[in-house]
This record gives sequence, structure tokens and C-alpha cells, in this order.
Amino acid sequence: MGFRTGFVLSAVAFQFGVIYMASIYDFPLLYGSSLSSTEGLEAADRAEFFYLGLFKAPAAVPALLHGMIGLGIVGLLAKLHRWTEIAKWFDGAAIVLYVGALSMYLTVSMPTIRLLADPNNEALLARSSLATQRSTLAARAEAGQLDATLVPSGPLTASERVDALRIIGATNTIIIVLLAGVLLMQGTEWWLERAERLEKKAIRDKEMSELKLSKAGKDQ
Repeated sequence: MGFRTGFVLSAVAFQFGVIYMASIYDFPLLYGSSLSSTEGLEAADRAEFFYLGLFKAPAAVPALLHGMIGLGIVGLLAKLHRWTEIAKWFDGAAIVLYVGALSMYLTVSMPTIRLLADPNNEALLARSSLATQRSTLAARAEAGQLDATLVPSGPLTASERVDALRIIGATNTIIIVLLAGVLLMQGTEWWLERAERLEKKAIRDKEMSELKLSKAGKDQ
């Protein structure tokens, strides 16, 4: 295991740590009591406070997070650069999984957090995942399946705020699965490379033994 693998493992471990902290606030929203209850609303308030605290933190905090994410990409590309048969399959698959996790963060989590920080910005709302939800409700209202007054419009509503927090939590869960896949690929690659080294060593030892026996037979 070289420094390139160390880059990848360090980056993934750091991101797991961040998501572990976030899971303290995500799990009550995803798997806890009813969100209309007092406990549910308090859980939403705590989650919003946490994510907005990260979003509005000093520049060093996002710089550290994004730097560690970049470190993982550098490590995976450096490993793939060897272009061995094992690297092509396992490092290539790890890059796909890692980029998938990064895409979820950039296209779902970050726009949703920006919307929570500026709930009156309808341009942000139109580019968020909640826009799809509004479109679905509007289509149901047009079909007569839903009261048109229940279709939200304008700035972010209170119920959509909770939905936005749940979207972030669900996205974090998906990111966990993708990063776990990266670790699985790295572990499998290490095991295969180790097995290959042991096999080559066994062949060399066998050849050396046969060579020694051959020399001993000639000496006799």
C-alpha cells in the first residue's frame, strides 16, 4: 500500500467523519418521529442550524473539505496512471464511484444548502430538487387529483424547508454507499495485488529450489 492509496483512504475517511457528524442530524429527519410533531420540528431546526453553520463557516472550513475531496481524486488518478490490468478495473471503478459521490454533493447537497441560506431566492429554488416536487404537485392539481391551493409557490415554504433537509440527509446516505464502494474497490485491489505477489514469490522459490536440486545432482 503506497502513498497514492494513502491519499484515497485519507480522503474517504475524512469525508466519512464529516458525514458521521451530519448523520446525528440527518437520522432523526429520515427515520425519526413525525415531522409535524414538536420533536420533528426541533430536529429540523437543529439540522438547519448545523448545515448553515458549515455553509457560513470561515473559508478555511470549506477549503479543508474541498482540499480533502481533491486529494482523493489525485490519489485515484495517480493509481490509475499505472495502467495495470488490476488498476484499470478497480481504480477505474473507484473513480466512477468517487465522481458519483462528488456529483451528488455538487448537484444536490450544495444547491439545497444555498437555498436554505437564502429561502426567498426563487432562482435558487427553480434550480433545486424541490422544483421537481412543485412540478409534480402542479401536474396533479391540473389533473384534478389535488387541490390547487396546496401547490406551493413563491419562496421556500416551511414544509419545503423540512423536505430540503431530508433531501440533504438522503443524499448523504447515498454518498456513504458510494464511498463505501470506493473502499471496497481499494481493499479488493490490495488483496489481489498481494495474492499476485505471493504467487510470483512461490514460483520464484520453486524455481530456485529446482535450480539448487539440479546443481546438486550435477555435483554428484
